[in-house]
Amino acid sequence: MRKKPCIVLDTNMLMTIARGINVFEQIEDIIETKPEYIVLTQVMEELEKLAKTGKPSISKPARLALEIVKRYCKIVEAEENDLPTDDLILHYAKEHKCGVATNDKELRRKLREHGIPEIYLREEKMMVDVEGIEY
Repeated sequence: MRKKPCIVLDTNMLMTIARGINVFEQIEDIIETKPEYIVLTQVMEELEKLAKTGKPSISKPARLALEIVKRYCKIVEAEENDLPTDDLILHYAKEHKCGVATNDKELRRKLREHGIPEIYLREEKMMVDVEGIEY
């Protein structure tokens, strides 16, 4: 029996979901299963900071993203807390054989260097693309 795939979500992907793009549904349609969605506590902290900013265009989606995480994702404490969030995501994904959902170009480059599957949004179509996950 194959292990259920896991996907680590970063802050910008969660903000994309909060702005109305159903990334979860698109991922599940592409890989034809419901993966386990993982959010590191450091990402939660980033969202909490964004939720407290004065700009409604940032704080409102950040609050919604926090609700989405609490409802649909497993929140996990990363082992090393002294690293930048992107490095924690990379380390967790590598160690636990997860894909990563991000729109961050630098993080995507690092994921490719390490052979970690990536999920990102093709902005011209507002559609998710998946690279490296076998489905």
